[in-house]
Amino acid sequence: MDAFSLDMRTLNFIIILFSCVYCIGLLLYQRSQQKVAGLTMFSLALLVMGTGPLLISFRGLLPEFLTVITANMLIACAFQMILHSLCEFRQSKLKYSYWCMTTIPLVFLSFVYFTYYQASIENRIVAITSYLALVTLVSARVMSVGKQQDLPLAVRTMVLTFVLYGSFMVYRSYYAISGEAIVQFMDAGFVHSMAFLLSIFLIVSISFSMLWMINGRQVKAINALSYFDPLTQLGNRRALEVYIEEDLPKQLARGTNVSVIMLDIDFFKMINDRYGHIAGDKVIRKVSDIIQDSLNGGNTTFRFGGDEIMVVLYDMDLHQARALAEQLRLRVEKYGNIKGEEFSISCSFGVAQLVDDESWDSLVGRADKALYEAKESGRNKVCSCTLTSLDMRYA
Repeated sequence: MDAFSLDMRTLNFIIILFSCVYCIGLLLYQRSQQKVAGLTMFSLALLVMGTGPLLISFRGLLPEFLTVITANMLIACAFQMILHSLCEFRQSKLKYSYWCMTTIPLVFLSFVYFTYYQASIENRIVAITSYLALVTLVSARVMSVGKQQDLPLAVRTMVLTFVLYGSFMVYRSYYAISGEAIVQFMDAGFVHSMAFLLSIFLIVSISFSMLWMINGRQVKAINALSYFDPLTQLGNRRALEVYIEEDLPKQLARGTNVSVIMLDIDFFKMINDRYGHIAGDKVIRKVSDIIQDSLNGGNTTFRFGGDEIMVVLYDMDLHQARALAEQLRLRVEKYGNIKGEEFSISCSFGVAQLVDDESWDSLVGRADKALYEAKESGRNKVCSCTLTSLDMRYA
């Protein structure tokens, strides 16, 4: 093993250095960006993790309570903090953290006993490695079951890191019991030196994975701004263009009926002029919420522009689409009141069904003509337009 010997003092110094650098970097990142749940505690955990080895490096110069008990308890607390921060970051249940937290007093009592009453480096190693194995494997579980939608590859990378580290801690615990007696911890064998090396790997890997997931969330948020209207959370015109290019051809290839509902808020300009644009925004948001709540997940809704909303319907012919539009009209009329405002809300609807060999622009044009007719005939109505005759039929 001499050819593969690792100097524990050097590895100890690297752990301290990496812990401080990553802690400072992540804290500065947290300060400069929108707050990320769990990131502050995660960053401080790295600093605490580096403080433990710092005290260990003074073994023989400072009291054993500091260099043995306090040092290892700091390491244990650091891993506990990482677990708790990941529960917050991944939106996992905090019970995982609380369960592991209950074992910390046992680790402390074990260190006190095997330091002052029955001195045994091997048993102290078993105590701390058993705890670290438990916490890291539970951390892997927390990462796996978290509700937050993060990049799968980044999540798997952190899970694999924790599983690898936890598995090694299990082996190290067994090795400490069955291996040779340890006289000086800093001169222990290759396996114990590997624990320091794996700790460095752990710090780098989980810090990188954390930033990877945060970056993925930011990209997702930017993507959402690009494809969704911030006021209504409906798809915007860009999202509609993507739908026309990618999703619509798939529906047509399956022979699915595709219909379109165009709706417009009645007297919206008057509401804006008389009650202000804030009231107008409330109206648009209210109508959007009613439409979304009334539709199932198989349909797609877009803010077409201004106060116009488009609903794309799958597996619905013109008659079914008209019936749905009438239901939506009644729901807007019934639930469209806004608390604190004097006016009521109603909408006009235009409906059209896509026919064979018809272009998308033609379909939207017919729905728009039907909407125009509904508004011209008194508003708060549903009209439809066929391709052949462009005759209007009123609800």
